[in-house]
Amino acid sequence: GPDDEPVRAELTAIELRGLDDGRLDYLVRNALLDELNPQSLPVPARYVLDVRVRSRARALGIQLDSTITRYNLTVYATFQLRQKDTKDILLGTTVERISSYNVSREPYADLIASHTAERRAADLVGTDISMLLATYFARGAPVT
Repeated sequence: GPDDEPVRAELTAIELRGLDDGRLDYLVRNALLDELNPQSLPVPARYVLDVRVRSRARALGIQLDSTITRYNLTVYATFQLRQKDTKDILLGTTVERISSYNVSREPYADLIASHTAERRAADLVGTDISMLLATYFARGAPVT
């Protein structure tokens, strides 16, 4: 609504950095772009968001014959929001999301399942970061 406009204006003025190394970075970058500036408005950057992403898959369902049937994929994203001109750190933390997927004996189905879990986790990480940033700006952070 209209109350969100000042926050939305700040979110669209964020330049993304650091998400340029592989599939997971690409997915998180796209999720953040969709969250921060969904209409791709050409806005001069006042902030820089530096994001580092890593993931870990852990076997969860293990049968008696040691066959793995389920994995938990944990995606971690550490980020810092900086003022672009002064480079002052305004906000920084790590978000973590877990997405599970089943494993079968079909390699292609397993690949699709792992990619789908990765996409789900990346979307959730993007939403979490966006919400933290929106909360930061909504609570009276210095709006330029």
